[in-house]
Amino acid sequence: MLLLLSFNIKAQFSFEKHSSTIEPAGGFNPAMIEKVYAPSLVPQEMHHPDGELDRQWAKSASRSQNFGKSANDVIINPNTPRPEVLDSLGGNNYSGSVPNDDDFAIGRNEQILRVRNSTIGAYDYQKDSLLFELTLFRFYRPSFFLPGSKYDPRAIYDPLADRFIVLYLSGNTWENSKIIVGFSKSNDLADGFNIYVLDGNPLVDSTWSDYPHITISDEDLFITMNTFYNGSTNNSGYVQSTIRQIGKQAGYDSLALTQHYYSDLKVGNRNLFNFTGIDRAGDEYPPNAPTYFISNRNLDSINDSIFVVRIEGSAGNAPAMYMETYTTETPYGLPPEARQANNHTFDCNDSRIQGGFIHNGNIQFVGNTITSQGNSGIYHGMINRYGPKNNVYFKIINFDPIDIGYPQVTYTGKSRSEVESIISFNHTGDSLNAGFSCMFFDNDSSYSPRKQIVEGGDYIDIIASGGNRKYERWGDYTGNQQAYGETGVVWASGYQATNNGQPLTALAKLRSPNWQDSPIVGLEEKPLESSIAPNPVDDWFNLTLNQEQEGLLQFELRASDGRNNNILFTVEELALPGKNSFRFRTNALKPGLYILSIYNASGQLIGQEKVVKH
Repeated sequence: MLLLLSFNIKAQFSFEKHSSTIEPAGGFNPAMIEKVYAPSLVPQEMHHPDGELDRQWAKSASRSQNFGKSANDVIINPNTPRPEVLDSLGGNNYSGSVPNDDDFAIGRNEQILRVRNSTIGAYDYQKDSLLFELTLFRFYRPSFFLPGSKYDPRAIYDPLADRFIVLYLSGNTWENSKIIVGFSKSNDLADGFNIYVLDGNPLVDSTWSDYPHITISDEDLFITMNTFYNGSTNNSGYVQSTIRQIGKQAGYDSLALTQHYYSDLKVGNRNLFNFTGIDRAGDEYPPNAPTYFISNRNLDSINDSIFVVRIEGSAGNAPAMYMETYTTETPYGLPPEARQANNHTFDCNDSRIQGGFIHNGNIQFVGNTITSQGNSGIYHGMINRYGPKNNVYFKIINFDPIDIGYPQVTYTGKSRSEVESIISFNHTGDSLNAGFSCMFFDNDSSYSPRKQIVEGGDYIDIIASGGNRKYERWGDYTGNQQAYGETGVVWASGYQATNNGQPLTALAKLRSPNWQDSPIVGLEEKPLESSIAPNPVDDWFNLTLNQEQEGLLQFELRASDGRNNNILFTVEELALPGKNSFRFRTNALKPGLYILSIYNASGQLIGQEKVVKH
């Protein structure tokens, strides 16, 4: 790797960036055996997301801890409607391995890519047909042997390219740490994947990579990781958290990937631990819009800091990184173990941010925390990117005597003025079996009562090692995604116990109770008034715009196939109140259909026109 730069902002935030290329390593093509038999062999217990973490450290947050009652605890509104459960189904079969690490991705064709420790499967929801299911070990089987367990799978659907991306880890020492990334060859999962192998120790600093998180922009794939020294215990071997930025189109085309690797991300000379990539709400990925990542002090017993990192620019165009610090209006803290029946418990890990999305400049995010009553609960936060940095909307959700954890939050609104979302999470209790629930966050900032998706059949009793038969792994994360093309509909995955105490994955299709309501439209959202002449065009394309106020507008012209390399121009202009005329010469255009997109200063798509050249 070639060291490109070291950057410092106000002597508080610093990082390094390295760049390289990665050649394709092979491919995966499903065979009939994966569909008919789905054989698997996996370890019983996978690595902890903090390396080989001492379990006693994980129990350091006690229910007797004085967290303090806060006015920012959520008050459930019994009049706020709950989400509607449209359907529920199982994920991959129980493989004998814990924790679940539930994740999935679903395409517009409703094919579902399902992953968990340590299997990957594909299912056609419309045809109720299994496409394949196999171990991560067999998903990529190179001619040479890749030692170490295969674990921590992640999956994501790319609505722009109509493709899937899957990732998992191989090995847990610096000598064998690898990251396996698969890009689907088409939108049909039965067509297989192009596979790449990334080095888990790219800095050659005797560390290995653990706990991945992935998100995408219009052009890139982003992978975040935590690195550790061999034999890490009690978090003593943690080194740093890193971010990779990779051009995704090359992966779909089975070409060499361009990668940027951001490391040594520090605030006040202290490493930031665990970055969570923030997804885009809806299927609009504005060109040149930044990608956001959130971190916090998730290993502290009590803290109120939130760190927002953004990367501007694509992997192929000299990207840059920036950071801002925010303060929550109430603190978060390490969650205690979650209660099960018969004095069994679940490990809740720490208070890292589990997931989030950005919509109209607002970032919503969720994670685990201790509650004011000393229980295992979750927090729901919101950051206005254009608002004050010293006041982050931040609420603690508690359902005592139930413990909840591993949440996800998914946007369900219909306009830029709406903030509504569905929050999904695992539930458990000494009188409630381990299962999966959700709740609704309405546009008036009220929270619905808990909606139980599936209760579960029993408490979990799997782990027999480590001298503590009553300690269980609840998971490291759950999954969520919007259902593209369906108003107010989302998919979510979570935890479910069987009648004999085995952990399964539950997949649920959920719908906003507001899905049939008219969109809430603010003043700034009035449709862009325009008139076009002529279309089809001859020598010039002319567009008249009516603006209510002064503001920057960005115009982008691209070929109708939507590929990023077919952008013909991107320009920014100042529009004044009243009528504005935008025009461009069309002599150089080949005959065909083109799309002119118009974005405001916040990167939001506010208008789109078809341009026809004969």
